[in-house]
Amino acid sequence: MEILNREKTHTRNTVFNSIGEGLWGFGLAFHNMNSVVPMFLAQLGASAFVIGLIPGGFILLVALPQVLSAILFSRSTRIRDLNIGLHFSMAPIAFLMGLCFYFFGLSGATGIRAYLVLWVIWSLGVGFLVPVWADFLHSVSLTSRRGRFFGITFTSNALMGMLGGYILREVLAMEYVSFPQNFGLGFLIMTAAILLGNTFFMFIKVIHHPVVTDEPPLHWVKRLKTIYVGDKNFRTYIITRALAASAFMPLAFFGVDLQARFDLPLSSAGSFTIFLVVGQAMFNILFGYLGDHLGRKTAILGFFLGHFLAVLTAAMATEVWMAYLTFVFAGMAFGAGQSSFMAFVYEFAGEHGDRKLYYAALDSAVAPFIVLYISLAGLIVESWGTSVLYLLTASLVLLGGLIFLTKVKSPHTS
Repeated sequence: MEILNREKTHTRNTVFNSIGEGLWGFGLAFHNMNSVVPMFLAQLGASAFVIGLIPGGFILLVALPQVLSAILFSRSTRIRDLNIGLHFSMAPIAFLMGLCFYFFGLSGATGIRAYLVLWVIWSLGVGFLVPVWADFLHSVSLTSRRGRFFGITFTSNALMGMLGGYILREVLAMEYVSFPQNFGLGFLIMTAAILLGNTFFMFIKVIHHPVVTDEPPLHWVKRLKTIYVGDKNFRTYIITRALAASAFMPLAFFGVDLQARFDLPLSSAGSFTIFLVVGQAMFNILFGYLGDHLGRKTAILGFFLGHFLAVLTAAMATEVWMAYLTFVFAGMAFGAGQSSFMAFVYEFAGEHGDRKLYYAALDSAVAPFIVLYISLAGLIVESWGTSVLYLLTASLVLLGGLIFLTKVKSPHTS
């Protein structure tokens, strides 16, 4: 009877979480770091260096506060309430973006500075949220169904993102809403969507509460050292993820480069977003299923393959359809990562281990490499063009994928 009740709760949680995450996916289509924001900044007149900062810089800023977040919230058993509160705290930042560009119409250098300040706050806010959110998803799902839970959840996120991308395309094509008000209107739509999505998280129930620790912060530092020094397999995984992080270098330039190459309208930012989330929707559920039946390692290989194909397609694109296919392959990479990255880290931590700490340890270790990549991306484009950037990225991603395939063992077998 208890097992049956837990399964029913898991099913209920899957439904409500999918709706909530779907609305978040719809909202974030208007603020996609890989398609929308780079083109928005390009229209504001930002340099290639600034544009190149966005996808990788977002990941870096998200990584920075995660260890602090893991420490601050390690003693709390109210994982559901924490998750809801931190999700709601993101809405005022999104509203300020809409205020700056829809109501005040900021543009030029002023608009770039205003956006970047809000972008930093937004990214750090996501960083505080991620360890709690990861623990929350673990606490409201069953281990045996977790791959499908992530697959269904993130497929809903991607499908609603497709709708958001379509509406964004229509908003950007409106003749009576000029730039930057059209993007500002999108930010306001994002605000409404995430507020509505957050309400569905209130109906989710915790299946098993996270382990609470009373350790002082110094012990956390020691435990991080133990993870880095004692877990060779995890160290190798970190190396492969560090190489794979090079994929953030060209992401900001896909849209800008392909729009200019084929002389596409500004509304193509919405089209690129649609194809990006189409790729996520197609491959989220597929890799979630493969992860459950063939292991997370098989699914994560799709992350490396997707990024490699995206860069290769962008480099060789001679037709508009190849520009769209580039974003489908990028979506494939994100779909593979979303369905399996969290679950893979859970396996490293063990069923009763500290997942927040492992998650923070991974992102913190990869962060310096992201700094290097985003520092180089704009300089490479300004000096040698996107072709060199694409070639370098393809080489690093391929190397990371080969090391992952041959050297990283599935945690439950290592």
